[in-house]
Amino acid sequence: MGDATGTAHTNGVNTKSKTLPPFPEDIKTAPLVTLHLTKLLANDADENARLFEASKNLGFFYLDMRGCPEGETLLKGKDALFETAEEFHELPLEEKLKCDYASRGTYAGYKGVGREVIDRKGTKDRNAIYNMPKDDILGINPDPYPVPPLIEAKHDLLEQYTKANNVVLQTLFTSLNKSLQLPQGTLNNMHRLAESSMCHVRFICAPPQPPADRGVTSLGEHTDFGSLTILFNRVGGLQVQLPGEEKEWVYVKPVEGCAIINLGDAMVVFSKGLLRSNLHRVITPPGEQANVTRYSLVYFCRPENAVVMKALKGGILDQLDTGAKDDVPGESSAEWMKRRHLGRKLEYFKGPETWDNARGTEGTRMAV
Repeated sequence: MGDATGTAHTNGVNTKSKTLPPFPEDIKTAPLVTLHLTKLLANDADENARLFEASKNLGFFYLDMRGCPEGETLLKGKDALFETAEEFHELPLEEKLKCDYASRGTYAGYKGVGREVIDRKGTKDRNAIYNMPKDDILGINPDPYPVPPLIEAKHDLLEQYTKANNVVLQTLFTSLNKSLQLPQGTLNNMHRLAESSMCHVRFICAPPQPPADRGVTSLGEHTDFGSLTILFNRVGGLQVQLPGEEKEWVYVKPVEGCAIINLGDAMVVFSKGLLRSNLHRVITPPGEQANVTRYSLVYFCRPENAVVMKALKGGILDQLDTGAKDDVPGESSAEWMKRRHLGRKLEYFKGPETWDNARGTEGTRMAV
């Protein structure tokens, strides 16, 4: 298996040198709607309405990036960063461990396999990650975390990629803001690129598991902490829980030219529960893809650090009486994110109560 992260390819498919096996056609997949960035950029009324419905129902959707410069820029950066992600995770373990900053109480940097828990019992995760804060990439943080030469050499690429994601995110916030009938710029002004936040780019590496462990969970069921997540996958593994009494889990099939977008808990809080942050998890990829080292490229968008995590006022939200309560009234975004990140790290996990303290709106979303 190579080093402790399990990123070697002796038993799996090296995605650099071999064609990836196809996603199986004979399994049920999540019924995600496909939205088009070109239409949202053009403020198409029907597309805005479709985004609003998707955000209230499953909280996951495909966003087709093709056909416009803004989307094509993101796709081009995505392809380059997948190569960088593989190069980073193939570095010697001792080099990656230099970027492990968990003891500093931060989400930034490297996390090896088994360094986070995925449930109340303390079950360890099965993937390695590397987080690159947006504030470091853009030079906002006066004391950025050290990075290896490989990442330093990709600074311009990471900066361009961060800015390209921001264009997409601001387009989505503008559309949702309009659908919620909030004062102009309400959501956008809580997610400004130049303001300090815990937004970040993440490389995820999930190595193939032995045949006896196929089907095990590498990342347990959860909802995302922040506002919006932009995810690119090349193989399966991501599953969402479909609403309904059966609580059925189904794969999300990667689609060429499309990102997988999902709403996080911040949007649930801001919207009094009108918008949905859906439960999802990661398990072994289906079919022959189970033999592939699974890489993911994620951009997590979080509210600015100073934003207070409470329901917004104005528009249609003033007419809602959902009974929903603020998760932690008065808690800042920075406090909210730190509490939830650290509760899952092995260094800070002290038992079931630690896990519960790290939970967000998913506590009310289990019985969907």
